[in-house]
Amino acid sequence: MATLIEQKPLYTQLPVGQEVIFVVSNSTIVSGFTNVRFLADVYISDNTPSSITTTSTPTATFKTTPNNAGVGIFDFKQVVENYVSADNMAFNFSEYKGVSTTDDTPHPLHLIDKYSRNKKAARWLTIQFKIQYTDASDDVVTPEVEFAVSVDYQLFNGYLKYSDILTMGTGSTASNFGYDLSNYNLSAQTDSFLTNAPATQYANLEDYGTLALLAPNDNLEYIRLQYKDSSGSQIGTENIDKTFSNGAYTNFSTEISERFLYFGCFPANLQNWSSTFQALVSAGTIQGGSINVVAFDDSSNKISKQYTININCPNLKGYESIRLCWLNQWGAWDYYTFTQKSVRSISTKGSKYQQLAGSWNEKTYRVDR
Repeated sequence: MATLIEQKPLYTQLPVGQEVIFVVSNSTIVSGFTNVRFLADVYISDNTPSSITTTSTPTATFKTTPNNAGVGIFDFKQVVENYVSADNMAFNFSEYKGVSTTDDTPHPLHLIDKYSRNKKAARWLTIQFKIQYTDASDDVVTPEVEFAVSVDYQLFNGYLKYSDILTMGTGSTASNFGYDLSNYNLSAQTDSFLTNAPATQYANLEDYGTLALLAPNDNLEYIRLQYKDSSGSQIGTENIDKTFSNGAYTNFSTEISERFLYFGCFPANLQNWSSTFQALVSAGTIQGGSINVVAFDDSSNKISKQYTININCPNLKGYESIRLCWLNQWGAWDYYTFTQKSVRSISTKGSKYQQLAGSWNEKTYRVDR
């Protein structure tokens, strides 16, 4: 009997800050031989998914013994989260003020003109499971014919909160679990970019910033910027195509850099390159107004909710604005601009706690929620 994958993540998009559980079995070998070990060859790729052959070299190999139910349980969370990290620099072929990003002319991610692919925030994960045992002649055997290969998973530098609800599988996938990210895949007008910030934000004309988005499919055709004055009247619009010349790509491929994108849409980013926005600034009509940001598909259907960036009027009270930037839950960047003096003091006392562990000695892993 072949080695089988009995339990796996329910979805192929995986924030690395969650349990990445796989359960494998081979009842014939577990019951008929001694010194049984399940092996997991882990392949992590920063380009296209790994093509696994008998001569492929895995990123890492792990072993575990069968538990009392005769299966092997692996949790790869601690492994995979070492292979993704926050993007601070833009991907090559993006631009800053019309200058292309290269190894010799690097640019911070926050300053990009239009789009940038990710450099370190996402990776492909594929796992090949095998089994090792001792036969009647006391030889250690690792049969290549007894392997099982997972599907390709898209890892990215996000994490789950304790309040995020896991989805459990049904029927033949009843033991599988995961977090459903379909509302971030830009397929409907209620879908979200990768931000925890409110849909309405505030920024000064000199403030840079990006919005990040998952792109596991080829739905996104362009992002529309709609400019409004302080009365709410439209005073301009621009469609920014998702193309290679704009820092993204034209033909959808399997490169992981294209599956997690950034878009520079704050006022300073637009002043880098947009003659339309520059003219509104010069005329003084955008001050106190707003920028609406919405994604569209190739049929001009909205595939994201609308994000609004209200542009602050010049501060006449003499307070220096402070722009904050932080890494959000999804491994992307969120921003906030303080324009007035505000003082608040709190005191806290921290304590450590341990998450409840799931079950490791049953036929499948059970997550304790």
